Amino acid sequence: MLVEDRPVIVVMAGDGKVNSSKFKSVFHTKPHMIPRDQVEDITGFQPGGVCPFAVPAEIPIWLDVSMKRFEYVHPAGGNEFTSVKITPDELEEITETQGWCDVCKGWEEEE
Repeated sequence: MLVEDRPVIVVMAGDGKVNSSKFKSVFHTKPHMIPRDQVEDITGFQPGGVCPFAVPAEIPIWLDVSMKRFEYVHPAGGNEFTSVKITPDELEEITETQGWCDVCKGWEEEE
């Protein structure tokens, strides 16, 4: 995502979609995806493989709460064919995350 023309990585569950109003309440701007042809230059990863590991230091990483309901999550591992099996708590521990956020919709379980 781009926030004020600066990249931000938000790791979220695969069944979630960015909710504009939730995103704006956290980041104080509308959500904007990094243009596909710029993803690799900005993040070091190709589209489909952007991961929260070995990210350039100037790119903040956020974890969305949509992942907390799973025992294990599978974030991308550097390309579109690789993922890493890890618990949400382990993901938080080993990435230099800014913390947890709530910017997704569509994943909430029916009550």
